[in-house]
Amino acid sequence: MIRVGIVGASGYVGQELTRILLRHGKVEKICLFTDHFDSADIFRSHKLIIRERKDYQEYVDDLDLFFFALGNGELLKILSENRVPERFIDLSADFRFKNPYEYERIYGIKHTLPNVLEEVVYGLPEIFRKEIKKAKYIANPGCYPTASILGIYPLIKEGKTFGSAIIDAKSGISGAGRKPSDKNIYGNIAENFQAYSILNHRHQSEIENVIKEFGYIKVLFVPQLLPTFRGIFASIYVPLNEEISSEYLFEMYTNIYKDEPFIKVLPPFTSPEIKKVRGTNWVFISAQVDKNTKNALIFVAIDNLIKGAAGQAVQNMNIMFGFSEEEGLDFLPLYP
Repeated sequence: MIRVGIVGASGYVGQELTRILLRHGKVEKICLFTDHFDSADIFRSHKLIIRERKDYQEYVDDLDLFFFALGNGELLKILSENRVPERFIDLSADFRFKNPYEYERIYGIKHTLPNVLEEVVYGLPEIFRKEIKKAKYIANPGCYPTASILGIYPLIKEGKTFGSAIIDAKSGISGAGRKPSDKNIYGNIAENFQAYSILNHRHQSEIENVIKEFGYIKVLFVPQLLPTFRGIFASIYVPLNEEISSEYLFEMYTNIYKDEPFIKVLPPFTSPEIKKVRGTNWVFISAQVDKNTKNALIFVAIDNLIKGAAGQAVQNMNIMFGFSEEEGLDFLPLYP
């Protein structure tokens, strides 16, 4: 049994972490740290410990693991001024890049903890499970990179790619966080659809930074905003360096992901649906080949708040502590 803390518990991801960990069979104590107590009121009936965010340092020796669900740059500031916990999982981008100068270039924030960065493991379990098992610090992947990397990984691993890939990815509005703005109010989202951060989205660099560890391919990444609350749907187009069939591609994906508890490979010419992964840690993938252009067409659907954030963080926790990987995450989708 372990004791955990969630710093930034009032955001969408912090609340999802709390919801998941409350039903986790190996977690005996949960401490929430937030400066927005009105948002944390929904958890008071569960008799959780709720404290101001700055008070988390008082619990560093009492808790086995901290989840940091904060904005980019906030954790760097906190850890630069305070003691680093024995174990943590960071859900921001602060530790996703091994090169601190790359992080500074993309986010415009100076990385003040390069010594900690050297010990951080990128927390995508399906690819880096062995490293996660031995890690003290985990950088939880972004939601878009999770869907994109898992979709393209088998092709790169098996050396089937040629040139560059196009990732056409759509996300629900919860990916922008709960802070209100003109971009995420209901009146501007409903019955609307648009691309954003065109040719300038930070997750493109994260995707390329990870996939270069097991192969080389350039990525054109275009994010778009769906008029839904949660979910990511990625359409990935990859030129192939040899002629293969859709059936071959299906078998290749099935074989690579056959032991993954949260990945379901669908038959060719079928499409994943956001609604069927909503509220779960599942990844639905379909893979097929367009014979006309000799491109692989990969579809991926995940819930951005679960597999793209909180659920994946708990999956990483399970691996770190030697629990069943599915512990606390074996729930059905919120369907319909």
